[in-house]
Amino acid sequence: MSTPDPAPNPPVHRLVIRSRTGLTDPVAETARSQAEQAGLKPGRTASAKIYLIQADLSSDQLRRITRELLVDPVLESDDVPADTLASVIEIHPLPGVMDPVAHSVADAVESLINIKPRVQSGRRYEFAGLSQSDAHRFAESHLANTVIHHIHDGSYIPDSLPTGSPQPFKLTHIPIRDLSDDELQELSRVGHLFLDLHEMQAIRKQFHDLGRDPTDIELETIAQTWSEHCVHKTLKANIHYSGPDKDTIDWSGRPGHSINPDGSVTINNLLKSTVAAATFELIEEGLDWTLSVFVDN
Repeated sequence: MSTPDPAPNPPVHRLVIRSRTGLTDPVAETARSQAEQAGLKPGRTASAKIYLIQADLSSDQLRRITRELLVDPVLESDDVPADTLASVIEIHPLPGVMDPVAHSVADAVESLINIKPRVQSGRRYEFAGLSQSDAHRFAESHLANTVIHHIHDGSYIPDSLPTGSPQPFKLTHIPIRDLSDDELQELSRVGHLFLDLHEMQAIRKQFHDLGRDPTDIELETIAQTWSEHCVHKTLKANIHYSGPDKDTIDWSGRPGHSINPDGSVTINNLLKSTVAAATFELIEEGLDWTLSVFVDN
């Protein structure tokens, strides 16, 4: 008994959305301005949104997805021709990189036609007056981040969108307990943890107390949650203010503020003593329509 051939991958449909003819293309205008500042001399410049949708879809379904989900009928069109004489650059995310636009489109398509496709988004640029090599170099320096993007010369039309593959799990510990202060700082720099020496010393002490080294995931998690973005170290810091208008501001009655002998002002926890304090004062005065309030993070 023969084994049936595996089902082929669904086709990849490529949808190109441009600004309507006669309307300004802000993305293209920005790219042209940046190119001119970089010493290049592009002529007509155009851009387009690219959607690669992998699924078994009929022409009517594709038309409905395009017209009902992807095109702003006031500003955009899916039938504006490309400049065939221009150098073309397309920028798409590398495999494994988050693509929020694609996720949103996939969910919307499923809601619209009850088919969940695989989707990848991208951006196309057309530069008249630039060689392909100049356009590519400009894209590397101004239009893309090569850590997360792939820069394609010409139109990108894959047979299938990239997929992940299972990888064997490997438990990795980062030896940190016996590192010197200089080595801690090097680990923070090389590992892109972006933690200062005091913070790295605190992590070293914590795992000394635990009697083991952290795993790579533990160390990354600590760095992420201790980052400026998540814990707001600057906003929650004590601020010493000595600006030119320090003598004209009425500091009386402000919580967390103290005036120093030299006239400067110390603000204990900038966030708690300003934005959060004002909100809680309003609540104490009877404000009753707040749904959520900045408490810590």
